[in-house]
Amino acid sequence: MGGVTIRTMTVKLSNEKLILSVILGSISLFMAISPLSAKPVYEETKSKSSVVIHYYRYRGDYDGWNLWVWTNGRGKSIAFGAPDADGFAAASVEYAEFGMLVRRSEKENDWIEKDGDSDRYIKNTKNEKNMEVWILQNDDSIYMEKPEIPGPAILFAVADDPHTVLLTLIEAPDNYDRFGVFDSSGVKLYGKSEKGKADHEVVIILTENALDVETIYTATDESGVFSPKEIVMRGILDSFFYDGDDLGLTYSAGRSLFKVWSPQAVSMSTALFDGPGTYNANGKVTDNSDALFIPMQKDTETGVWTASIAEDLKGKFYLFHVEFADGEKTFVPDPYAKAVSPNGQRMAVVDLAETNPPRWTADKPPLGAFQDAVIYELHTRDFSIDEDSGMVHKGKFLAFTETGTINKDGSRTGLDHLKALGVTHVHLLPSFDFASVNEAVLDGRQASNQNFFNWGYDPQNYNTPEGSYSTDPWNPTARIVEFKQMVQAFHDAGIRVVMDVVYNHTFQVSGGPFGATRNYFYRTDKLGRLTNGSGCGNEVASERPMMRKFITDSVLYWAREYRVDGFRFDLMGLIDIDTMTNLTEELRSTVDPSIIIYGEPWTAGYSPLPTDKQSVIGRQKGLGFAVFNDRLRNMLKGGSDDDSRGFASGATGCEQGVVQGVRGSVNDFTARADESINYVTAHDNLNLWDKFAFSFGAKNLADSPYGLIDPKKDLFENDPVRAALLSNAVVLTAQGIPFFQAGDEFLRSKFGDPNSYSSPDSVNQIRWENASKYKAIVDYYTGLIRLRKEHPAFRMNESADIEKHIGVTHDTEAISAGVVSFLLKDNANGDSWRDIFVVYNGSEQLQTVALPETAAVWFQVVTDKKAGVEPLAEVQGQITVPRFSAAVLYAP
Repeated sequence: MGGVTIRTMTVKLSNEKLILSVILGSISLFMAISPLSAKPVYEETKSKSSVVIHYYRYRGDYDGWNLWVWTNGRGKSIAFGAPDADGFAAASVEYAEFGMLVRRSEKENDWIEKDGDSDRYIKNTKNEKNMEVWILQNDDSIYMEKPEIPGPAILFAVADDPHTVLLTLIEAPDNYDRFGVFDSSGVKLYGKSEKGKADHEVVIILTENALDVETIYTATDESGVFSPKEIVMRGILDSFFYDGDDLGLTYSAGRSLFKVWSPQAVSMSTALFDGPGTYNANGKVTDNSDALFIPMQKDTETGVWTASIAEDLKGKFYLFHVEFADGEKTFVPDPYAKAVSPNGQRMAVVDLAETNPPRWTADKPPLGAFQDAVIYELHTRDFSIDEDSGMVHKGKFLAFTETGTINKDGSRTGLDHLKALGVTHVHLLPSFDFASVNEAVLDGRQASNQNFFNWGYDPQNYNTPEGSYSTDPWNPTARIVEFKQMVQAFHDAGIRVVMDVVYNHTFQVSGGPFGATRNYFYRTDKLGRLTNGSGCGNEVASERPMMRKFITDSVLYWAREYRVDGFRFDLMGLIDIDTMTNLTEELRSTVDPSIIIYGEPWTAGYSPLPTDKQSVIGRQKGLGFAVFNDRLRNMLKGGSDDDSRGFASGATGCEQGVVQGVRGSVNDFTARADESINYVTAHDNLNLWDKFAFSFGAKNLADSPYGLIDPKKDLFENDPVRAALLSNAVVLTAQGIPFFQAGDEFLRSKFGDPNSYSSPDSVNQIRWENASKYKAIVDYYTGLIRLRKEHPAFRMNESADIEKHIGVTHDTEAISAGVVSFLLKDNANGDSWRDIFVVYNGSEQLQTVALPETAAVWFQVVTDKKAGVEPLAEVQGQITVPRFSAAVLYAP
């Protein structure tokens, strides 16, 4: 719930995606309750209008605090003046329409702290000069008249265990022993209060009574100086842990069992519906008055509510209806839902046993070791939506089940292309039910205000597939059946499936999957505000037992029910190390020891999760999961969204970083090479072709993505083509696990778009004409993959083996020239080739490199234009390696 207070009027909102506009006098106030709400785009005005913002801080500590305002996507800082006699500091904003927030800045960090939970939006409708508004510290209200300054506040009161309450005050009190806890009837719980860790913190220790999570309590200053505050139940809920495996719906023809965890609830019902509901223009169901309520019973030890219905409910829909002690009653989703209506508005009752395709239990493609994987990252819609894809089920899961597909020039597309390319794993961008695409509007009836593309990093329902990728989002089983058919088709083609999972945040909090329990599943700061390590407005508290259980249960469900072969964790730095370790052990020990697990070892911003608990680079050592190697990435290409250069495009000083990557980073941040996911580009940032096109001088990829390629010249003589090939040649010949993005193998462009998460198909789609146009590049990738798969010397894992069998042969002079060369020696990892010599020339000149003296004659299998396992030339003494290219030779 969110609120906006103007004078004495309060407007309550139940939908966090709503932007409220309140007209009062000559000014409109816009409050975006959710950080994920679309921001209004305001044009800067040339009028003389302005708004004066008066800001009050209780301690008068204005140093570093400033007003950040933005219009039309552009922001700037405005300083506050000296406080007036009443303690208000003012800043004048000379725009008619703008967004604003108050922040604290220091010399090297402009965003040390933000005051308040919400951004504010203001529109001066009459363009008046010096229109005035007032705001107070830690108060999200906007006042149209100068407010009376209330007494200092208890900003936050929280219970993290049954006998302790922590208070955060606006300032230090004169006495710390005058604070107490009172229940809703005004009865004081016996205890004592004392100073906390900071001067403005108070700890109340209850010496006789324990807090009841179903009861409303208030923290009160008995001296009357500080205003009272309702106590939030947070860590105290950990004591209600439930270890069963039946949360959500357990269906059979004779009985359906519903379970939901909600220790704070005072009443809970399963709300049954005959249909999916009536959808509005935004794809939402807002009227649930057609519900049949089935009361649920609570286990007071675990906090789990249960309803058992002894009839066949298949085809029905459901929600949970919860009531809290403060009287709030609301419908909430089942976080464990296995099937849903369009946009996840209601949960569906289905028989999962009826959704399995033929041969569903057939053996999976074998995987001898994790470093045997070659991972290909793709987006479901991108892969087939192109008119020239040759696929019938464009943009759908079923497109991956089609074989024999070709483009207009006769080149293989789709699954056949992937099979011929030789990749072992397909990494699907998020394919669970996400919120940003309206499934209720079919592609053929697309409205101008409907978005049909998103990468999908905005979770709605974690345990059911995305409906827009199914042929019928209105049929709850269709998305389940078709996802399974896709997985089966990949397995039949010898390819395993990795799911991109986003357990670090949800699309929204109110209306999100965890509404049955308050203040538990998300991290908050000392003022009770949602923290934002994800950059998306919230971050889940993976370290809390029931959140850890949910994440583990969810990946186990996908691995068991959908036979998924791996998981890639988005912003894995926000998932605590114990959770990552736990789920890795569970997946490997109970489902499949060959399940591959990896993630992004970073956060998107500050998180209160202690740094020693974050799953960041180096922390994964010996724990069984891998991390993206951004160090090798940066060495190879330079910056991700600019025209800078790396080793593969001519920068010097990167050679040692490349060597680290070639060695699997075992003397850097890994314990074994299979902990490193080696890559140059992924869906984020500029893709491979666009990055190197910019590095070599392209200016306008939007209009001319391939303007640097002269069609009259040999394709391989083009420098950005050579740099792209060299960068992934390093990835595919380095120790570790190689990873590349769909379309790299035929120079896919996104027209210079560095962040195409919601860009249209015209930007994101894979253009299958390139499979013919740049077939020589496809063949080069195919050859490199075959080389890696057939020769285990490129797939060592143990640090001792890497130390023994890799000899770096470059010298100082070669390093300065942009060359890295190394020898894989003595039948490394049981390879049939005795010695393999690899040279990377990242310089702009042809380089001559002496061949190792371990053999008189070497056989070259990779040149600057061809790659594979068949000899292309016999070489003795030394080899000349053209600019921006790789060479691989072997001695039998």
